[in-house]
Amino acid sequence: MAFVDARSLGLIPAHLTSEVCCLEAPKKALLRHRITAVRYREFLRAQGGGCGICGGPAWRHPIGLVPLPVDHDHLCCPGRDSCGRCVRGLLCAGCNGNLGLVELHGNAMLSSRRWIEAARIYLTQAGIDPWEANRFAASGRIHRDRRIRDEVDCRCYHCTGDPQGAGGWIATAIALREPVWDEIIRRTEQQRTRANELGLNFVDNEL
Repeated sequence: MAFVDARSLGLIPAHLTSEVCCLEAPKKALLRHRITAVRYREFLRAQGGGCGICGGPAWRHPIGLVPLPVDHDHLCCPGRDSCGRCVRGLLCAGCNGNLGLVELHGNAMLSSRRWIEAARIYLTQAGIDPWEANRFAASGRIHRDRRIRDEVDCRCYHCTGDPQGAGGWIATAIALREPVWDEIIRRTEQQRTRANELGLNFVDNEL
């Protein structure tokens, strides 16, 4: 097992880390996504040693660094496992979860403009337009089937058809051929402004 001093990577402050196995490929994830350790490291090198969106490592204080999770296209493989061909990159847990909300509902969770633009670049490089009409409808069907399976009473647009539900505005934007990314930025900046008025102090240039 190869150990790397995470401090030398300049990814996180030295006082938060020590020598840990931060670049070791996760064996279980490789099996689930049918990729080799070589390909995992290729993704990692292409991403500068960090998350494909925010650039940071998958660190969990006080445990330390852990390998970055593998992100795949759920329209190709709806479950946790994938065929390997639809792997898009490596993301930290925060960006991975947030990206799912963005693709499904356009909810950037009070993210900065820089994060939204980085997510856009990440998906574009993977050849994905989240709001191509057929793709958006298909992702909605997958979401609805999961909620039915798990007996969850979800009130989003995909589950109810209500345009006032989460993600409903995206369906309208698609029908009118309006730019969804720009609207996500506008809505998120409005949310951040309101949050800052409550004293949460979000910084506009943070990723």
